Order: sequence, then structure tokens, then C-alpha cells
Amino acid sequence: MSYANANMDRMLGDLIRYGRIESVDFETMTAAVDFDGLLVTGLEWAKSRAGDDRSGNAPSEGEQVCVLSPSGDIAQGVIAFSISQENFPNPNKNANPKTIYVDGTYIEYDKQSHTLTVDASQASGKIIVKCSHVQIDAPDTTCTGNLSIGGALAVTGKSTMSSDVSFTGASVTHNGKNIGSSHTHNKVKSGGENSGEVN
Repeated sequence: MSYANANMDRMLGDLIRYGRIESVDFETMTAAVDFDGLLVTGLEWAKSRAGDDRSGNAPSEGEQVCVLSPSGDIAQGVIAFSISQENFPNPNKNANPKTIYVDGTYIEYDKQSHTLTVDASQASGKIIVKCSHVQIDAPDTTCTGNLSIGGALAVTGKSTMSSDVSFTGASVTHNGKNIGSSHTHNKVKSGGENSGEVN
């Protein structure tokens, strides 16, 4: 085979290659990929968006990837996408979209039950939402654990409480009148009669 033909075969073979992430450089946002013993460094990975809207999700060591190389120059290649493998299998075995993170946290949408689940319980994690206003439009909302409110609470509907209720600190009022521990009654008279209204 002539040199030209051999070089053409090499270029064609390097247009699309599969390898594994050897390391990730977060300073340059590039990765080194091992192609069965051939280590190529400085490869960028593709992003779903890279304009006014941007997204980022770096590959991890050992991740199996597909590299596309213009003109078969693997040094100029781009990590296009990832492929599942035995060490990192598919996150599920159905049609439901699911993302699993390394600490066990996952996000999944069940198309059959129409349920979106965000579960960070395995990592003892938390969810933080920061914005100017949050609105939840649902006929029923259930909170299974403790609920702490750092600001004011306004309730326009009926309220039902089935357990003990305790108040500390400021006064408790009803229609503008103090009904807390420091309130007094007018028209008080000893004996068996009822007291008057709250002052």
C-alpha cells in the first residue's frame, strides 16, 4: 500500500473514534482521551448550548466517549457524546428521562404517572431556589416534614390544626384585640358568671 493510501486510511479511521476519558483539566476545560493506548490531550467536549444561553456538564474519568475529528486530525477532535458501558450503565431500563449524579441524587420524569421526581435523599442534600417570587399552582400541596418560615405568613383560606399549637414572643391578636397570655378582660366579677369581652 502506498503512503498516500495508508495516510488516507488513517485519516478515515480517525474521523470517528471511541475512547475513554483519562483526565479532565478544569483550567482549560479540556479532557485527555485514551484511545486504546494512544493518549490525546486538550480535547474540548461538546455543549448542548454555548451562546447567550449556556450549559455545562464536564465528562468524568473513565467515561466512554465518541470523538469526531475534522479531516481525520484527532488532535483537533471534539468529544461529541458519551456511550454507556458496564462500569457506567444506562440510568434506567425504560423510556423515562432520568439523570443520576455521582452522589446518588437523581432527577426523573415518569411519563406514565406524569410525575417529576427530584431525589437528593441519598446524599442528604438540599434544594435551593432563589428568585423574587415563587408561585405554586396546585389544588393540594403536602409537606411531610418540618416547615420553617423566616418571614411573614398570610393565610386567606380556612386553617385546621390537629396537634398542639404554641406561641412564643410577640402577642396574638384576633380582630385587632390581644388574645395572648398578657390579655385582660373587662367587666370581671367574681363568682360563677362569665367574664366580659377581651379588652
